[in-house]
Amino acid sequence: MPRVVFGMAAYNRPDSLARTIESLLSQTLRDVAVVIVDDKPSPEVKAIVDTYAGSDPRLLYLPNEIRLGMVGNWRRAFSAAREHFPGSEFFAWASDHDIWHPRWAEVLVGVFDAQPGCVLAFPQMMRVYKHSRRRMSSPNDTAGVTSPWRRLHAATTALTAGNCIYGLFRAAAIERVGGFRAVLLPDRQLLQALARVGQFTRVTEVLWYREVAGAFSHDRQRHMLFAGHTPVYAHLHPTLQHFGVLFWDLAVMGRGRPEHGRAAGAAFALAQLWWSAKRQALHSDVWWRRWWPALSERVTKHQKATASGHPSARRSVET
Repeated sequence: MPRVVFGMAAYNRPDSLARTIESLLSQTLRDVAVVIVDDKPSPEVKAIVDTYAGSDPRLLYLPNEIRLGMVGNWRRAFSAAREHFPGSEFFAWASDHDIWHPRWAEVLVGVFDAQPGCVLAFPQMMRVYKHSRRRMSSPNDTAGVTSPWRRLHAATTALTAGNCIYGLFRAAAIERVGGFRAVLLPDRQLLQALARVGQFTRVTEVLWYREVAGAFSHDRQRHMLFAGHTPVYAHLHPTLQHFGVLFWDLAVMGRGRPEHGRAAGAAFALAQLWWSAKRQALHSDVWWRRWWPALSERVTKHQKATASGHPSARRSVET
C-alpha cells in the first residue's frame, strides 16, 4: 500500500502527458502510485499510458465512459485512489501537463511526519509560460496556527488556492470535508473547509512547474467544471456558492462535530462570507479601482477650480 497516491484528472493532452507521467514515477520516494482518470479517452493517450504501465505496475488507467467535467473528474480521481489504495495516507491531485520535481513527494511527506497537525503541505512553484518562466512566491501558510478561525481567514484572504491545491493532502482530511464540490473556484472552497480541521505548511523549495495557458474567467470555468448543463446556482458569485456549501455542511447537516456544533458552524460560514466579500471588494483588479483614479482626478481639479473662483467651477456648483 503506497503512502502517496497521485490522482490525475486527465483531459486530452497527449503532447505533454508522457513528461508528466515520468515526473510522477521518477519520485525519489518510491512508495507512490499514480491513478489516471481520463475524461476524454483517445488512442493516443492510451498508447502513452500503456507504454509506462507495461513496465511500472504503480500506474493505473481508468478512462471515463462519459465526460464528467473537471469537478466530476477530480472527484473520481480521489474516489478511485481511495478505492484501489484505501490504506494510503496521502493524496495529491495531478494535472496532465505540469511537472513535479523528483523530490516533491519525499520533501512534503517529511513535513507531515514532522507536523502531525498538518493537513496540507505545498511547495513553491514556477509558472512556465510559452517564452518565459516566473517563480511565484507564496509567503503565507498556517503552520503552527491552532485557531481554525485564523486559518480560515488566511485560506480566504492570503493563500493562492490554484497553487496550494496541487500540494499533498492527508487523504482522511479530504474525506472528512467532502472533497471537491460542484461550485466555481472549488479549490478555494476546499481550502476554506480544510482550514477548520488542520494546518497548511509551505515548503520554500521550488518543487512544481506549472504550465500556464489561457486567461481565467468565470465563463471558462463553467465550461470546464461542468459536463453538459451548467447548474443555475453556478451563475451566482463564487463567494455565495462557497458560503452555501459551508453553511449546509456545518449548520444544517452538523458535519462540524465534535469540534463545532451547528451554531458555531453557522458562525464559521458567516465568517467565510464576510472575509471573502471583503477580499473581493479590496482586490487589486476589482471594478471600482479602475474608475476611482479618474474620478479622484476630476474631484481634485474641481476643488482647485472652486478654490480659485474660476467661472466654470461656479457654473458646475450651481448646476
